[in-house]
Amino acid sequence: MPSLRLPFIEGLRPPTAYAMRTRTRWSSRLAAAVLAAVGLGVSPVAAQGAFQTLDPFYQDESARRDFYSGLAVSGELGYRAPSLLQPGGTAAGTLALSAQLDYALLPRVDLSAVVDLSGGVGQGPVGLSWVVLKPYWNNEGTDYAVRIAVDPASEGGLGFRQTDVAFLSTASLSPFVTSDFAIGLRRVRTGYDARALDETAGLDLLADPDRVRVLGKELHATWGYSALFDPAGSRISLALIAEAGDYRLLRAAQTLLADGEEQEERIRSGMGWFRGSLEFSRPSYQLAPYVAVPLITWADVRGEPVRHGPRPDRTRFGLRVTLR
Repeated sequence: MPSLRLPFIEGLRPPTAYAMRTRTRWSSRLAAAVLAAVGLGVSPVAAQGAFQTLDPFYQDESARRDFYSGLAVSGELGYRAPSLLQPGGTAAGTLALSAQLDYALLPRVDLSAVVDLSGGVGQGPVGLSWVVLKPYWNNEGTDYAVRIAVDPASEGGLGFRQTDVAFLSTASLSPFVTSDFAIGLRRVRTGYDARALDETAGLDLLADPDRVRVLGKELHATWGYSALFDPAGSRISLALIAEAGDYRLLRAAQTLLADGEEQEERIRSGMGWFRGSLEFSRPSYQLAPYVAVPLITWADVRGEPVRHGPRPDRTRFGLRVTLR
């Protein structure tokens, strides 16, 4: 999430350089051990669900680091209506619970792990969803970052798994206002594991005719502004978020009945969202409620156009808590 680095704010917050110098060897080893435990101890039961538009990137992402010591832990509980496109069984439920662990690997590089905990509220599997590497730099007063995220639970295919790569920038327009921009590409590869078709697990897939595997690519972009309203760094953020996708849907039941020959459908889609958030920030924690409303939806499903204007009934909202 973006934050404004003003002189009077820096006096209230632990300076990043100071925190880096005073970080102990024990805390660094502990953070690395926690990340390793997340990566190895959490079973990657399933990949990211299809068409999860705002999960977990392109929402309040910033080209500036948002924590001031070696480690930050975040949890997010959100409500999301089923997928606007409804491509068949891809909407797991209405509640989403996730956790994110951020570790300052280097002074200008973060390493993160995002864990899907939705199974804890009865809404899907529990598993490691994304491993994220994010280097930062600054040029002529503007901050930049590249975020590289890999989904370790997705099927590898051509040698690499589901991947999301984004470029981010954050510019200070005044002492109290910043502008944030992000654009990224995602290689989508999620759903049932095609290798299960040759095993007894294929019977379970046959029993669920709506089970699909989704292959494709997405383009994401976000543009917004943040306004500071207290000396501790609390802010209000407003943003427009857009995505476009081109997918192939492979249905498990149809594939099994066709003696293993993949039966596919094609979907092209575009979505636009308006997102607002309020971040209450303190040096040791953040509370950030948010709401996102779909403004426009377009899709071409099997040659049939589907269009919607604003959909208030599909509004998503939630709360993110960060300890840093």
